[in-house]
Amino acid sequence: REERGLSVSSAIFMKRRALLFFCAIHLAGLSAIHALEFRHVAYRYVEAKSFKRISEYFTGRENPGNRLLCRSRPADREGLYFILSLDEHSRNLPQGSQFVLEFIRPDDPETKTIRVSVPEKRPRGKEIYLGLTGADWPDKTARPVAWRLRLVDASGEVLAERKSFLWERPADKVESGS
Repeated sequence: REERGLSVSSAIFMKRRALLFFCAIHLAGLSAIHALEFRHVAYRYVEAKSFKRISEYFTGRENPGNRLLCRSRPADREGLYFILSLDEHSRNLPQGSQFVLEFIRPDDPETKTIRVSVPEKRPRGKEIYLGLTGADWPDKTARPVAWRLRLVDASGEVLAERKSFLWERPADKVESGS
């Protein structure tokens, strides 16, 4: 039997070939490396008591819930926190990753750089509290003038990055004499 000049076996072969082609395209899209993204970044000063949950009174251990807590000085809870929303669970972050936070304080024009390792034990949530704690940010009312936040893997490759508007200023233009 003929369909538009093709035999039935040729028509079936072409349909199978088209199906394989679409499956290959779909699988190639799934295997592509997904770039990690900070969906939302905000910062605020958080007091130590804000981290204490009722379970801590019974166990003596801090309970972060589904938040990943990363602090510049792990023994200190109070400080300026960058609150990040990831586009995937924090458990999926590569082992050996670190946050690199560069910032300029209002009382010092020099750029400071803080590196904070991502803990090996991570919750399944997508929210991260990255804190400049203790002596790294002692002023409750101060806010950074400019900042850049990067997440890097163990080899130093940048996985995600966000920066404030003031981090990169446009280059000063030289005016011509005409």
